[in-house]
Amino acid sequence: MVRPKRAKTRGSSSARLEMDEDYVPPTDVEDQPVEGSCAGASSSGAGATSSRGRRPSRLDPVVSGIPDTPLLRGLGGHISAICRTQERSPITGWRCSWKPVLTFYQRASPALRDALGRTPLGPFLTIPRIQSDRRLVAALCERWFGEANTFHFPCCELAITPLDFVMLTGIPIAGEVIPPLSVIPMDRAAALMGVSLETMTADSGWEAGKVKLSWLASILEATAISVIELNSLAFTSVLRVFLLFILGSCFFMTDRSCMETSFLPLMDPIDRFDTFDWGGAIYASILAGLRRVSRGGGRSVRFFYHFLEMWAHEYLDPFCPSLKVPDVTSFPRSSRWSTPSSKVDSHLLDKAREELDRLTLRRVTLQPFFDFDDMIQLHCRGVRRFMGRRVAFPYFGVCEYFLGERVLHQSDGEFRIPLAPPLEMTPALARDTFMEGMRTAGVPIHHLVGEVVTHSFYLSWFRGVSIGPIMRPFSTRPGATEVGGKLVKKYFQMRPLLAILEEDNRALIEENAHLRGRCATFEDPLVTFAAIPPYQCRPRPDMSFDFDADLAQVKYSINKYAH
Repeated sequence: MVRPKRAKTRGSSSARLEMDEDYVPPTDVEDQPVEGSCAGASSSGAGATSSRGRRPSRLDPVVSGIPDTPLLRGLGGHISAICRTQERSPITGWRCSWKPVLTFYQRASPALRDALGRTPLGPFLTIPRIQSDRRLVAALCERWFGEANTFHFPCCELAITPLDFVMLTGIPIAGEVIPPLSVIPMDRAAALMGVSLETMTADSGWEAGKVKLSWLASILEATAISVIELNSLAFTSVLRVFLLFILGSCFFMTDRSCMETSFLPLMDPIDRFDTFDWGGAIYASILAGLRRVSRGGGRSVRFFYHFLEMWAHEYLDPFCPSLKVPDVTSFPRSSRWSTPSSKVDSHLLDKAREELDRLTLRRVTLQPFFDFDDMIQLHCRGVRRFMGRRVAFPYFGVCEYFLGERVLHQSDGEFRIPLAPPLEMTPALARDTFMEGMRTAGVPIHHLVGEVVTHSFYLSWFRGVSIGPIMRPFSTRPGATEVGGKLVKKYFQMRPLLAILEEDNRALIEENAHLRGRCATFEDPLVTFAAIPPYQCRPRPDMSFDFDADLAQVKYSINKYAH
């Protein structure tokens, strides 16, 4: 491979990748993780994240007075507590760079694109990049609870199922479990990437067993990837660098924009890469990333957060894009959305929160892939077997559970009451028969659920174990929205008074018609309206209304007038 010139990597924009608009560095020092499970591990899984150069920082405050439920614990320390105080989201960084990956892929030669397309990540690279609505993503993170690895909406519990992951990303969940990784020597990493040890040292690309993503981008930039051929001596090395760049930019991010070189042995020889279950590891990384950010394990999102938007497009009607690619056979299914919805294009965070707070079952698609049996059989490689089962997905030494018993309505559309989830949602990966079976096919759950019930019965149970709406009845956003919120609130307070006035108005209209009828039928022309006794209506109330009065005063006025 060609060594990137040092002058270009530092000073020239021609050799430096354009800054990804999806990447927003944290505006403050990121908090140390507060949980002891996989939430506190590096998102690459190769051990705890390095804290070198990081100064201690206070933890996010805990909101007091929020009671726990039989299912959800420590709600005062959950990110949803921020909604209750109408504050901005504590998420300050978004560490996923999808744009440069697609930019390099579009510039790659046909031979390189073909080689990438034959890997498990191939279908993912064909998805058109979406302009992310981070406000929606933040609002969804506030609705995620690691106690069950599900979203809790007012109408029901919904999960990111393995079928959702494969249908939306195209990355299969199949193959050998990726083992816990260990750091490799710098000289071996350099050899596998096709660069000299002197080059890596001179360019400061190596850092404690990791390589900087910016350095990997400079390697690809300096290499003629647009014309490289399969028979080139550097082809395999370039392919390794490209795959490492994809994994580090989109799926296994760290807090220092680096990538573990521990992944390189999984590509030696290069055909070995295809034998591992990358889909299962990436799926588990999304679950682990949601657990971490929802419980205050850090202020930056370090997983493929664009997937949450893909998922919301399919399941939640308020966030469904208005324009679609007409090809109904497109795969992955996320590639059919051409533009973001006008309804969410300019969302405020509070607006996204309110949409989720008011979500009803009528606005949810429980089985978005119900009509795609042939596509599922062709592309998903048996992933449907995980639906309706309890499955453990390995994630570099630990596991994340998918609890199929809690979301059977996403597989057959019928609601059931599940038993409590396991106490430990991140079990260690054990090489025993039970864990192997749980990973490969899951375990049956017929003993973990009750009979089919109506949604109203399910909802009465669900409201007892979940949190329901988490915002104030009316938001207090600044400006015109704040004024509108106050007016709407006062309108609902005045509704009983308005009902009385409307009743009086109808009575007056009827009496007026009756009197006009009597007058028209009188034979004596000397009889006038003055001779007819007036209609005895109740005294008209004082129509002045104090908009600063509280609800008790309004009710007192209404009762006084009614009596």
